[in-house]
Amino acid sequence: MSNSDRPAFGQQVALGALYDAKLDIFHPGSILTGVPPAGAVTERPAEKTNSSVTVGGTYRERHNALDIQGDTAASILAGLIKPQGSGVYLRNASSDKLILCGAIHHHVSTVQEKLNFMAPELHNHLDLDLLQNRDSTHVVLGINWGLHTVLEVKQHLSQDANYKDSKDAFEADLSKLRTFFEAESQGAPSTASSRMNPEYDYTLYSDAFEEEGLVLQTTDEALQFIRLIPDHISQSSNGKGWPLSYALLPLTMLHHFIQLPHELQVTSSPISPEYLAKFTNLFDNYEIAEAKLRAYYADLSRHSLHTSESHIEEVRRSIDQLRKAKKLAQEEFKEGLVSVRRGQTASTTLWDLFNQYNNGDFSPRKLSAIAGQESSKLDFINHVVSNGAIYIGHNGLSYEDAIDSHGDSGCYAFLFNRNGMKSQGVWNDNCALLMGLLTRARQTAPVYVVDCDATSKSLDSDAPRICRFQNGEESISDLLDHQKFMAEKSLAQYQTNALDTSLNNKPVKRRFVKIPCPCGKCDPTRICEWSCSFCLAPIEYGFTDEFIYCECGRAPYRSYQFKCNGDRHGTDYVPYSTKTLSGLLGNLDQSDYINILILGETGVGKSTFINAFINYLSYETLDLAKASDQLESVIPCSFSIQVMNRSDQNQPIEEKVIKVGGREDEADGSKGASATQQTNVYSVNIGSATYRLIDTPGIGDTRGIQYDKKNMADILSTLSSYENLHGILILLKSNNARLTITFRFCVKELLAHLHRSAVENIVFGFTNTRISNYTPGDTFQPLMSLLKEHSDMGLTLSNSTTYCFDSESFRYLAAYKNDCLLPNEEDFRRSWEHSRMESVRLVDYFKTRKPHSVVSTISLNGARQLIMELTKPMAEISKLIRDNITAMEDKKQQLLDTRLTGDNLRKRLQLDKIQFQSRQLDKPRTVCRNTTCCDFKDSGKGDGETVTIYKSHCHPVCYLTDVKQDVVAHPNLIRCAAFSGSDHCKRCTHHWQEHMHVLYELEQVTVQVTDTEIQRQLQANAGDVTLRQTGIAEASKLIGEYKSEHMQIQEAAARFGLFLKAWALTPINDATEDYINMLIQDEESKIEAGRQLRHNVDINKKRLQGLKEDKQAHLELVNTLTKHMRAPRNAKEQLLDEKGVEQLVARLYSLPHFG
Repeated sequence: MSNSDRPAFGQQVALGALYDAKLDIFHPGSILTGVPPAGAVTERPAEKTNSSVTVGGTYRERHNALDIQGDTAASILAGLIKPQGSGVYLRNASSDKLILCGAIHHHVSTVQEKLNFMAPELHNHLDLDLLQNRDSTHVVLGINWGLHTVLEVKQHLSQDANYKDSKDAFEADLSKLRTFFEAESQGAPSTASSRMNPEYDYTLYSDAFEEEGLVLQTTDEALQFIRLIPDHISQSSNGKGWPLSYALLPLTMLHHFIQLPHELQVTSSPISPEYLAKFTNLFDNYEIAEAKLRAYYADLSRHSLHTSESHIEEVRRSIDQLRKAKKLAQEEFKEGLVSVRRGQTASTTLWDLFNQYNNGDFSPRKLSAIAGQESSKLDFINHVVSNGAIYIGHNGLSYEDAIDSHGDSGCYAFLFNRNGMKSQGVWNDNCALLMGLLTRARQTAPVYVVDCDATSKSLDSDAPRICRFQNGEESISDLLDHQKFMAEKSLAQYQTNALDTSLNNKPVKRRFVKIPCPCGKCDPTRICEWSCSFCLAPIEYGFTDEFIYCECGRAPYRSYQFKCNGDRHGTDYVPYSTKTLSGLLGNLDQSDYINILILGETGVGKSTFINAFINYLSYETLDLAKASDQLESVIPCSFSIQVMNRSDQNQPIEEKVIKVGGREDEADGSKGASATQQTNVYSVNIGSATYRLIDTPGIGDTRGIQYDKKNMADILSTLSSYENLHGILILLKSNNARLTITFRFCVKELLAHLHRSAVENIVFGFTNTRISNYTPGDTFQPLMSLLKEHSDMGLTLSNSTTYCFDSESFRYLAAYKNDCLLPNEEDFRRSWEHSRMESVRLVDYFKTRKPHSVVSTISLNGARQLIMELTKPMAEISKLIRDNITAMEDKKQQLLDTRLTGDNLRKRLQLDKIQFQSRQLDKPRTVCRNTTCCDFKDSGKGDGETVTIYKSHCHPVCYLTDVKQDVVAHPNLIRCAAFSGSDHCKRCTHHWQEHMHVLYELEQVTVQVTDTEIQRQLQANAGDVTLRQTGIAEASKLIGEYKSEHMQIQEAAARFGLFLKAWALTPINDATEDYINMLIQDEESKIEAGRQLRHNVDINKKRLQGLKEDKQAHLELVNTLTKHMRAPRNAKEQLLDEKGVEQLVARLYSLPHFG
């Protein structure tokens, strides 16, 4: 233990006082008895005055300013020392980053007093018994007298202040102030207030003040105090002033100067300065954390309408918890510090304590983590509101009411939440667009900013967007995407009165319009691809009718004007001369078009594949794709990625949703529904070629088998607009290790709808093949087995028909474009190179194939649909014919009975025939007109009339009185209970516009009819023999005619079966029954589970009934076709083509009795 100086901190003790370094306190009394003799105390003048400047407000910075280190600093932090006088400055630490802190330290020394233990006359004035107090470690050997004064200066900065410039100016003013202090101390008065920043706050601390500091208004008041310092000193302690510091002598060294009665037992363990410095940092961090929380709480309170009350309360609780944690840390530090100094515990306990509070649940970092959580959001809200936006969120305004309150002028709504603000690129672009709306001239539509964290309005994938509303309806769902999309388009606009929407079928021979812009400012050699300015679809020119087609309908080519996307064009649409435009359209070329139909099972990833495929063809390498300005995409898709920080075992896995594109009629597939909801054609220009990628709904639709039929019809409807298909790509997953029911159904369903001539254009594509080293993987063997079952198709898996892709590198690119960097880039680079090679190989192969004539597949499926619709009526008519033949045979036998004479004979001449009669209903009945819900049968009355039997009684007794009878889609019918407020029927699932009211039902009855020849003879009074012979002859004739028509129907069924067998790749999907059984089993499980949970399962029951009806219909179809699917027996059964199917159907319709 060596001599040391200890600051006085406003405490006054006498020479000879005992001091305890373990508790950092002075004990009462002194080892000196009475007044020390002359010569025992020496006084040496130490007159010195100086001023210094310090900057900073933390504990560490204030301690350094007063040269307080190690144990003394630790004692102050632990509360063992409570500084008084000028030392009060140490207690008011500040760590707020928006507060600049500095101080002028004015130090005046007067006298140094020292006790001389070597003086013999002192020995008789010592009370050495006091040394037996083992708590003492030192004795006061000397006192330095004078006066220490601190003028603290603070400046509160605004949020938008330039911190560096403000700090530089602040420090310059402190230096000036120091010169004023020095001048005053040298008797040269000055006035500083006019030269200082009026925003400064001043507090004066001095040993002349016992407790708190003195708040000043100006620096002149501080300078006035400096002038009076000599007076203050002269009036205190006989002109010595106040103790500045004490020189302490360790008791263990006292025996060098005097003889002690016994050996002193003094213990005080040293503590590592590193440990003590850590605690200074800890308590500074508590101050910083509290300053952040207080500032944040104040900001929230000022903007309480823009944040939740619960969040404000949570911040207030955090402040309380932080203060309690700091107080607890101080108390435990105090106990630990004393315990270590006394040698009761090892110094490492302080290290453990530090780690507990620095890293544990009570750490400043964790307790203040909430600070600033909403700051960026509040700053944004304040900024846009100050520029005219209307906030909807925590202020209680209704989003729906606000939108509905605007008519034709409409409004804009910026939807956002806190998570979406982290997406820098998307967020910044939307904010720039928002500010453009707020600041542009003549802005009449109000702009709302909708806080989705505070409203019921959800935000998909947390991505911010601006919506446009008109008349309460959303007209643009994402204004930024819309503007980007529009900026890339060259738009053609027709005269609205020229639009024709009456025709559904487009001419087969048509071309996309690719011609220069007619504007004189634009480059006449630049070919533009034109889109409709209303529906934004690419426009096509029909060669046969000279109309231009788009999704709006059609309009004459001469009614169009054009506005290209060139920089020079301007905003006006410019027309062509009729002659020039006609010539350009007539010369449009088709040779560089390649049409590719993409088919596949639901969930195979068609949408993602199409986007990836376009990028693979567009960019040779992943690096080139990354360097492009934007991500190439034509169809929405989304996927999630997980980010794992493996260096921190406790950190949760972060999931991020990457979304590509967006359109209203397209789901993204992330919630289990089929992503592609309808057939769409995407035209992509790569080099000189235009690829039409025909994206189709998946087979095995997640919504049921009826949707598979609807989807297939939608595919065929889309194909009817094109002449040729260059390629048919069937996509499959690479990990189907066995022939599952769904797998078999999907593959066979695709093949069942393709014409046999399409086999030369069919290839198989496998997705996600990186896991199988870019091979077909586990799917290869099951698919080979399936194709071998139909070896007559000529469809095989070979190098030329097998292509292996991997979309992972596209996912990497999409994540990269969304500011999310994934590891293992080299793997994705290799994936890109392989998929690019396969994509090029695929299109090169399609270019070598003879295009498949679409009309073949369309005609096949038209005939197929016709055949399928006829199979059940044909079977029912066959039964009806057999029943009538049986009735005629019975009638013939009765007529052969010679015992029948007279009136009895005449009664038996009435022939039995089955007919349909209508019965009036008491109340209207809602029925479905969809062909699957109807049977069409001959009336049996011999008049050739066909009657409709409504199988689906969707609402057997309907009480609506304002619906007109026998009118399909009457507007008031939507209110029928069959629809329960939706657009689709609860029973049959068809759209309400396919329904109508009827007031009758048809019943099958057997009636007696009189043959015309018999009627004539009866009128001629013919005899019994003549009548009997005539009756038998007529009955035999009818039997023959019935049998003839029955034979024609049987032959037609056989020829239909042969037609499908000959021209379809597979005539019947024999996996359908198993697939429907699987769906039935799944629905039954849902019903049972729902019952156990007491859920309403009515919808599931109806769906189950529909599936059972689908199964029965399929079995009847298969039975009808397979029973007659045999080789032709004669020339009459020669193989039909599509036209022959139509002619045969026409003959069936014209059968005299049962057509």
